[in-house]
Amino acid sequence: MKTLDEREIQDLYTGSVFAACMIDPDWAREQADRLLALFTETDARPMLCEPAELDPEGLVVAVGFVSNGLPPAELRPVGDEFVRCLQLIERELGRPVVGVMPLAAAGVNAMVPPLVALQAGLPLVDADPMGRVFPLVSQTVFTVAGLPAGPVAAAGATGEAAVVQVEEPVRVDRVLRALAGVYGGWAATASYPMTGATLAAAGVQGSTTRLLRIGGILNADTSIREKYDALGRMDGMKLRVRARVSGVAWTASATQPGQTARPSSVTLVGEPNGRIVQLEIQDEVLLLMVDGVVRAAVPDIITILDARDGTPATLEDLWAGNTIDILVMTADAAWYSPAGMKLAGPTAFAALGVQQ
Repeated sequence: MKTLDEREIQDLYTGSVFAACMIDPDWAREQADRLLALFTETDARPMLCEPAELDPEGLVVAVGFVSNGLPPAELRPVGDEFVRCLQLIERELGRPVVGVMPLAAAGVNAMVPPLVALQAGLPLVDADPMGRVFPLVSQTVFTVAGLPAGPVAAAGATGEAAVVQVEEPVRVDRVLRALAGVYGGWAATASYPMTGATLAAAGVQGSTTRLLRIGGILNADTSIREKYDALGRMDGMKLRVRARVSGVAWTASATQPGQTARPSSVTLVGEPNGRIVQLEIQDEVLLLMVDGVVRAAVPDIITILDARDGTPATLEDLWAGNTIDILVMTADAAWYSPAGMKLAGPTAFAALGVQQ
């Protein structure tokens, strides 16, 4: 097991913003700040472990926020919601939870598990269901493997909590989004309960370590060229494009249940070659085209960085005249299987016209 210190929490935050390319990182920052505040109150620190270090029959669950598909609510967590979810799962299954993992290895849900792990006195397991972030709870490698999402525990900031008995992952999104709406816009959840052995066989391995490494590179006191060289040496880094935003077209169209209807198209001009670069977005970047040719598409991880210093940018930085660096990383191999592509490849977002 590895102890995570203050610097590594900062690296994890940076890596989580990089991997998510989100609209607003405030909720992720808030989770990091809550965790660092706990560091001043206790000598305990989150422990990161591999699935193989757990009891093979021990119970592991994924923890993360689920929203009702709208922008983050002003109602903030009290702080005990996830611990209550763990208690509900333990009561439902009659077994103790021995470890927690991220619901998604990016964004706010990458920052939730170390906080929950410290609160509950459990290890953070270095694996997860996505290896990145997708808009639907059902878009996981566990779904690809035919594993159930439930039972799922959900809790809100005002005291309500529920255990959802659901086996089909596609149903989880509809039910949890409905609960999130009732709870005030979001729900803390514990889902995908499974043994350590199952997680070791079916999960995306090393996902938190990958975020720590990315964050460490980007937070290092080095030049932007050195940062990019280091990122380029990582497994899965496949493309970098520098371009200046020339136009943003915000549109709306029908989406899958639980997804926000906020797709958009961003046109950029490549520097220094003048090529036409286009990004298709719905809460995250789904497609990258250069001169009309698709260069990357989901499940690839497509993200953006500030071209001046290499810090992670957000979708709010896509304003006309701004120059950004677009980076592409491969996702877990399971996502490029026929079943993975059907669940989270371009055809899964065909309502946006995102196709190859």
